[in-house]
Amino acid sequence: MLATTRELKFSDAIREATDQAMARDASVYLMGLGVPDPKGIFGTTLGLQEKYGADRVMDMPLSENAMTGVAVGSALVGMRPILTHQRIDFALVAMEQMVNQAAKWHYMFDGRAKVPLVIRLMIGRGWGQGPQHSQSESGGAIVGHGSAPQWC
Repeated sequence: MLATTRELKFSDAIREATDQAMARDASVYLMGLGVPDPKGIFGTTLGLQEKYGADRVMDMPLSENAMTGVAVGSALVGMRPILTHQRIDFALVAMEQMVNQAAKWHYMFDGRAKVPLVIRLMIGRGWGQGPQHSQSESGGAIVGHGSAPQWC
């Protein structure tokens, strides 16, 4: 059998992987500020709300700590959230949720609690959107109990 190769833009690969996860498992849902936006967070969420509905692809208010808490809580009760923070700059206010809650619940409850959670953070890398939207905080990767940051 011949191996086939195809090329995808990074945004298309993220959207395709999210679509596949949502198609495979009804407990997977997508949430974040601007997720159903017509531009689809740089193309990564385009068409997903139309395909899966507003109950699985949800816009959230501008409150990073609250969004992260909702995602952690829903993961604890069996959902599989994919949370998108549009800017890493603002996600820093949710670090307590990520480091002291999501990453530790499994260990705090002797392995009986699971937090199946994906958090996507956008890194601006100085693309001209001002000091609150263009930092690159990848050097401060969240490496706590059970967390596994992936940088692409």
